[in-house]
Amino acid sequence: MMKKLIKTAVVGIGVAAASLALAQPASAASFSWNVGDGVVTYDDGADSICARAYTGEGSRWVEVSLAPVNGGGPSYTWRDTTSTSGPTCRSLATAYEDTYYRATVRTYWGERGTIVPRGSKTFYS
Repeated sequence: MMKKLIKTAVVGIGVAAASLALAQPASAASFSWNVGDGVVTYDDGADSICARAYTGEGSRWVEVSLAPVNGGGPSYTWRDTTSTSGPTCRSLATAYEDTYYRATVRTYWGERGTIVPRGSKTFYS
């Protein structure tokens, strides 16, 4: 009887520990996302997201539409073009910590002559 009680207690403690580990707040992570005609980067330490169009062969742009999925932060839509010196960035410093964002990207390259949807990426700020 005592052995069964100890076994039940150990299993209960294990389940409780696993539940706590899985319930921790989401952690943000920096990333770099190649979107074909440029790159989108998020720097968690600086709370900024940037778009950078590649330079070289013709006119290009990278457009990012950014919106919080769960509220609590700013929304932006912006473009970086080949005529821009350096990346074009937006700050997420006013967003609540661990705001869940969706960045939707489309790009353009003059030699191709078309706008290409590049999909979406979600992340925590």
